[in-house]
Amino acid sequence: MSSWALLIAALCVPEILGYSMYKPEIPNGDHVPHPCKPNFIWHGVGHRQVAGGGARNPFGEDFAKNGHKWTAALCRLDSDEDGLTNGQELGDPDCVWTPGSTPPRTSNISHPGVCDPWNKEECVSKNTWVDCSAGEFSCDYINDPDVLNMTIRFPRTKVPAAETSYVCFNFNLPTDQEYHLIATKPLINHNVMHHMVLPSCQGTVSKKQNMPSECHHLKLNCLMPVDLLSEPQDCMMGTPGCTTSLGIWTLGMTGECIHPQAGFRIGKGATGMVSLQHHWTNPRKIDTWYDSSGLILYYTAKLRKYDAATFSVGQTDLSIPPRMPNVVHQGTCTSRCTKKIFKGPVHVVSSLNHMHYLGIRQNLTLTRPGMAPLTITDDNPYSYDSPKIYEFNNPLILKPGDELQTYCTYQSLSRAKTTVYGAGSYDEMCFAIVTYFPAENITTNNCVQWKDTDFCDVMENDCFDGSLFNASHPNTSAMIEKILDHCNPYGGCRAECPAAIQDMLRERPCLGSYWELLATNLFRMDDAKLLKFVAAVETCGLANQTDMTPTTTTTTTPRPSIPHEPGKPMSGPGSMLLDIIKQLDARPLLQNIVLNVNYNNVVKDSDDGHAKTWH
Repeated sequence: MSSWALLIAALCVPEILGYSMYKPEIPNGDHVPHPCKPNFIWHGVGHRQVAGGGARNPFGEDFAKNGHKWTAALCRLDSDEDGLTNGQELGDPDCVWTPGSTPPRTSNISHPGVCDPWNKEECVSKNTWVDCSAGEFSCDYINDPDVLNMTIRFPRTKVPAAETSYVCFNFNLPTDQEYHLIATKPLINHNVMHHMVLPSCQGTVSKKQNMPSECHHLKLNCLMPVDLLSEPQDCMMGTPGCTTSLGIWTLGMTGECIHPQAGFRIGKGATGMVSLQHHWTNPRKIDTWYDSSGLILYYTAKLRKYDAATFSVGQTDLSIPPRMPNVVHQGTCTSRCTKKIFKGPVHVVSSLNHMHYLGIRQNLTLTRPGMAPLTITDDNPYSYDSPKIYEFNNPLILKPGDELQTYCTYQSLSRAKTTVYGAGSYDEMCFAIVTYFPAENITTNNCVQWKDTDFCDVMENDCFDGSLFNASHPNTSAMIEKILDHCNPYGGCRAECPAAIQDMLRERPCLGSYWELLATNLFRMDDAKLLKFVAAVETCGLANQTDMTPTTTTTTTPRPSIPHEPGKPMSGPGSMLLDIIKQLDARPLLQNIVLNVNYNNVVKDSDDGHAKTWH
């Protein structure tokens, strides 16, 4: 980014901070939709610019005249003259909302400053100032004579009538020789698209083969059977065996252009298959939509100097209470971890922060002994649908022993219930993703935390040896069967269950410390027996087992770490499992350690100012 651009951005900060201050002053101010860009949020509700600042739109003018306060008079106005009052558009039709409370309606919100429906004849002339363009993809390297391209896209596929869907389809890549993937360009043709991820797959053997037990090992990026699919299929967040991301598209991105010194290795000796993963958002649950979006892949046989890869830092234990102006979660990849998983220095060429719609700020910092902390990225404000991609033309060097921390800040003013970590559009995430080279100098694709659990502790713990993630494994099958014989996965704590759990803890003491983490991951396994196993343990819990003396088979003793209010459903992995087991809806494995989110190279807005100090 040029010095002029940085200066302009700095000058804009006061305006941007100003609009953020006013979001809590109007109902649903944190998720007013863009009228002609599906799934985009208009953050500066009172301004003509989506991000805020600059000239006001009709609603902004009325809001300012009203002293920047939501009143019954402002609520009853129709600022954009589209036939609906400001209150009707913002979810307060009866003009009863007050700041700090939940709006009467939190869905079907529309913009009070933009005439809607967008294509209505009387609105066209009023909306000439609104920008509906998606932007143009620019990457000089794709025009080189040695660069080839191929298009991969879904066949015309029906979109499920569900708020969130993850659907995958596999494609073969050329394998006649080695190639470097150097760019991707999205082909988006429907308004349900939330994001796409393109991971590479290992192996093309028959899908009838059994999944190797080591593929359940949270420590490993394992190889497992993968085959072409006859049609797109439900896959939640990924396809087992397809774990190394080569590309991503999300709202606001026009494409990816990889640093000229590196590329993602594909083809002969690397990978001959990719899985294109679509995340569809359909909050109105319309059952007549179809989609065939995809990507153009640009690749070259003229190999670049280095192989590229991605690496993620973040937190997977998230809880954002409702109606909160500021909630912060932190994820750290410790110095001890980087000493173990870094084989040598790596050169970071880009970085991307990733949260969902509640995210308002995120940064990534680097700490090295003897030097002041360095801010790598700082999205303030953060905007999910307008991601800022940091490119380091002079790569930033990370070394073994460095510590990386990401802080994620959320605002939940319009949410009526707690938001947690999850794959859904309206769940939350907290990840910082960097693209680096050489790929071989980091032995894993993420260093995320779960609560305060250090990634290295997970790697070194016997509980994560893989056997526990396979119900038929000889090291664990007897233990699982004993729990299922003595504990009830559907109801209260049976009298004989605590003793069975004590035997399990004697056999595997680590379960006492890591049960919640293991239960969370077992919950995501495509194995009904493992789901029942977790639910059965949850009915009695692991804490204070020696004091447990249930008098009837219907008594429930919840775990102290998961508060249980009488009369309300029990929280935690077990309660979720009960619903899933009863519906026989076990979900597929979500890849490696704690979801293994490994989004990939995203390079656009250039900013190499940090690289001059740290080498």
